Amino acid sequence: MPNIAIFDLDYTLTKRGTWGRFVFQNVKWQPWLWGPLLVSAAWHQWLYKQGRIARIEVKQAMIRWSMAGKTRANMLRLAENFAQNEVPNKLRPGAIRALNAHKDAGDIIIIASAAVDIIVEAIARRLDIKHWVATNMKWENDRLLADFSSKNCYGIEKLNRTGPLLDENTGLKQSDTIITFYSDSHSDIEMFTFCDIGIAVNPNPRLRHAAPDLGIEIVDWNQ
Repeated sequence: MPNIAIFDLDYTLTKRGTWGRFVFQNVKWQPWLWGPLLVSAAWHQWLYKQGRIARIEVKQAMIRWSMAGKTRANMLRLAENFAQNEVPNKLRPGAIRALNAHKDAGDIIIIASAAVDIIVEAIARRLDIKHWVATNMKWENDRLLADFSSKNCYGIEKLNRTGPLLDENTGLKQSDTIITFYSDSHSDIEMFTFCDIGIAVNPNPRLRHAAPDLGIEIVDWNQ
């Protein structure tokens, strides 16, 4: 039976975060929105750091200024354009090698990300990855709302979403399947604990500090 490789997206497969750049793509021809968007994003980020709002509310605030009300067709087109540039140009070199190695071994590959679903799906499709979990955007009458239809796929929620994906898809996971997880962030510590093998990709300081005690290998994918 094939094994399973689960990849975080931002700063693991990609060199940079996807959300801020996708938001800017939505407003780059609307400079009158740049100031209000930046002020709103900074304010809500400060509130989040102070523990006064949830992380997902930062994203909601950015959606309100940059993309709320746009049609589903428009948003999917923007996501495809984003992925079209991201996959050939913005992935870490080591990520490409790891993906190819798992594909050559016949392993099942999953992306588990807090990024929004339309971005993750578009990138996964270009990488020929069938399975993914993400933060799901919310629509009404085919127009985007400043809200989400799922919880933010971050921290423990990433595990809460990945577990059912494995359970509900017959053949994804057998009793002897080895699951390897790749991430750059300590926020994914529950995923590292759940999986059999953990790989810290260019980790943030907290994960780099915790990795040796947890038996997590540290790798540099910038080379």
